[in-house]
Amino acid sequence: MKTTETAIFGESKFMMKKFLPDKITSFVTSGFLSKVKERDVKLLPDSGPKPTLQLPNRQTPYDQYRRNKLIKLLKMHELAGGKSVLEIGCGVGDLLLEISKFKPRELYGVDSDPEMIGFAQQLLEGIEVDLLAADVRRLPFPEKSFDVVVVMFELQYILDKHQLQQVVHEICRLSRQWIVLVEDTSPEGKKEEDHLRRPMETYKEAFKKERFYLRRTDFLDVSASEYVFTGKSNPWHWIRWFLSPLLYLMGFPKELMRPPVAENELPDSKFALFLQKLSLPFMTSLDEIVKSGSGTTIMRFERERLFRRG
Repeated sequence: MKTTETAIFGESKFMMKKFLPDKITSFVTSGFLSKVKERDVKLLPDSGPKPTLQLPNRQTPYDQYRRNKLIKLLKMHELAGGKSVLEIGCGVGDLLLEISKFKPRELYGVDSDPEMIGFAQQLLEGIEVDLLAADVRRLPFPEKSFDVVVVMFELQYILDKHQLQQVVHEICRLSRQWIVLVEDTSPEGKKEEDHLRRPMETYKEAFKKERFYLRRTDFLDVSASEYVFTGKSNPWHWIRWFLSPLLYLMGFPKELMRPPVAENELPDSKFALFLQKLSLPFMTSLDEIVKSGSGTTIMRFERERLFRRG
């Protein structure tokens, strides 16, 4: 790894090892995730708390499916090969690790938290990457320094529209051509507990002001499988209640009757994980039928072409 001085300007264990190097697994098993969850990581001093892991934490077969689908939709193989790439809000560097597989000419990661940069340095040991702790509003790079700038799940935590435009300006300043933006969106706009699901049109207009135009949009359509496999509106509670007397009479221990009760909670039995893996192909096939048109949205913006062709 290239050694880079950490300049401060302001401010997931998978079941199948073949998808993750052992060093990521060791992060999880050593208590890294619990440490992350105890912290409030902020992109800006007065923005809301945001998750530190940029890619979904791969704990269950469903988490694995969702993460792999998101990586495919990013289509970084089309953009990163032989190019200079910057990720803003890199967290522990898990997305940088994926991008490095496409052999970019240069790879940079920036995060507002020096501690996350420390974790990323451990995760990316042996990979040619420069890491920096810096305030995204004043990044220490010249204009048009990178071919591709990637931002994942960051802007939705900036609630103030003026701050949003300020950060969009800085992101656009650094990109020579492409910006890949991943955020949770909603057609009507929706305020969550700690972030704002803006309409996609809001991001489109914000980047248009900086002469960047939306060229491609993809949705991470997982609404059918998410309904079953996460804690959001989870019908498993009713099914468990209905079947629990029969399971109890058959001699099943109580822990086999407990599905996950909260998002990202790992089921407490191998049997529950087996059932999830068994039913996953059917549920994920429904994801290709049930299209929500909202949720996690992958947007690809391009700098204005010659003669102001949008």
